[in-house]
Amino acid sequence: MKVIFFTGKGGVGKSTSSALFACKLAEKGYSVFLNSIDPAHNLHDLFNTGLSRKPKEVLPRLTIMETDLEFWVKRYLKETEKELKETYRYQEAFNLHKYFTTLKYSPGLEEYAVLLALQDSIEKYSSMDYIIFDTPPTALTLKFLALPSVSLLWLQELIAFRKMILKKKNIITKILDSKNNKEREKDHVLLRIEKLIATYSELNRIFTDTNQTSIFLVLNPDKLSLSESKDIRDRLKDLNISLPYVILNKLKNRKEIPDHMMKEFPESTIFTIEKQNDEIIGFDMFRRIDLEHEINIVRNR
Repeated sequence: MKVIFFTGKGGVGKSTSSALFACKLAEKGYSVFLNSIDPAHNLHDLFNTGLSRKPKEVLPRLTIMETDLEFWVKRYLKETEKELKETYRYQEAFNLHKYFTTLKYSPGLEEYAVLLALQDSIEKYSSMDYIIFDTPPTALTLKFLALPSVSLLWLQELIAFRKMILKKKNIITKILDSKNNKEREKDHVLLRIEKLIATYSELNRIFTDTNQTSIFLVLNPDKLSLSESKDIRDRLKDLNISLPYVILNKLKNRKEIPDHMMKEFPESTIFTIEKQNDEIIGFDMFRRIDLEHEINIVRNR
């Protein structure tokens, strides 16, 4: 199973590119799951069909859905509140439950909701050959891609702090009771931290594994698009996420590619998509467009 993220500046054609690649892969016989995690969904317009958070097979081997981030925000809040109540149930006398309503104002909530949606898609559709994500604007995309590694740093410190508290309280989290030969219940907080570490470790592995995950950076042949794309490239590098593919979209003539565009992405295979006279809507238009990576061929000559 391969995971592909289409990212880039708003308006460059991420949704169109992700839909185009998904169709081409399905036509080649691969099973593909295409998921829009952009709050401003465009896939339903591109495929000219109704879509929702319920997956829909629009072609043989091609299933599409548009994630409802509000649903995942509410789910994340509900699960967090439940876990907090279970963890601190012995402190009910302090009426902690009245503070749970403030959770919905927590910073980073949307990013964690996106991660839940990603994790759910990857787990449910792991039997597919490809899982493709049409991503939100740059800022949110970079935040959720960074979230697993950032969260792991914080959780590692938190687990060390929790163990220190338990040690000072003389609480042994996992011992063998010599009388009944049974293990005592482990500390609830420690269990939750360890579960989170396992979750974010796996997501971080997926994001950084070049054998499983690929980033397609979509940009247009203009200075503003190139400037933001360079920033995305540098930020991904900081996260140890490689950039194997770049798509130059809306080119007037794919034979005349600006040299500086090629020089900015020396380690990436570059695809080109010519600007179309008609809107790219519907399966017939997707079939008419040919994908080429002639820039990469030119570079290697």
